Amino acid sequence: MKTVIITGTSSGLGRSLAECFLKNGFRVMGLSRSKFVDQIHHINYSHHNCDITNLQAIINFSMVINQPIDLLIHNAASFSLQKFEKESTYKISQMIETNLKAPMILTGQMLPFMKEGSKIFFINSVAGLEEIENQSVYCATKYGLTAFAGVLGKELKDRGIKVTSFHPGGINTPLWDNIGFHADTSKLLDPNDVAELVLNTYNAPKNMVLKTVQFFPDMEWHQ
Repeated sequence: MKTVIITGTSSGLGRSLAECFLKNGFRVMGLSRSKFVDQIHHINYSHHNCDITNLQAIINFSMVINQPIDLLIHNAASFSLQKFEKESTYKISQMIETNLKAPMILTGQMLPFMKEGSKIFFINSVAGLEEIENQSVYCATKYGLTAFAGVLGKELKDRGIKVTSFHPGGINTPLWDNIGFHADTSKLLDPNDVAELVLNTYNAPKNMVLKTVQFFPDMEWHQ
C-alpha cells in the first residue's frame, strides 16, 4: 500500500485530497494544527496534530515515519485579501511561515524517506504566476514556492523523484468565509474535482514529467 502525507487536512481541499486518496487505496497521513476537528474515520487514515510553522513539531512528526513515503502533498496555506499597507505584521509572518518556509522544512525532513518513483506535489496558486492586487504578500510567498518547486525538481531528477506545482484559480472552500469575503463562490472549482486532478497527476505515465499544472474555473469571476 502506498503512503501519502497531506498537510492541511482538517477542511477544504486538504480533506478532499485525503478522502480521494483513501478511496483509491492509499494510506494517508494527515497533518493539521487543529486538535478539535471532525476527523476522517478510515482504517488507513492517521491524523497528526502538527503546526507546520513550528520547527520542533515537524521534527517530532518525522520521528513517527516508519515506512517509505510515495507522495508528499503540501496543501496547507495562509491567505489574505487586502492592500499591503493594511496588512498586520502577524499575518505577513504567518503567510511566509506557512506558505514558503514550512514546505521547505517539511520537504527536507521527508526526503530521507522518499525513494525513486516518489513524488512531491505543491498546491500552489495562480498567485504564484501572476501579480494580483491586494495579495502582495500571498503572491510573494507563492512566487517563492514556484521557484523552490522548479529548482527542487531539477535537483531531485537524478534520484527519480518528480516534483509538480499546481496553480489553480479560486477553489470553493471555507477559506473565503474565514477571511470575511462575502461573494458567490459556488461557481469556483469544486475541491473534489481538484483532488481527482491531483490523483490523476500522480497516476501519470512514468515517462511523463508534469512540472506545472495550471487550471481555472470555467467562468468569469469578479470580486
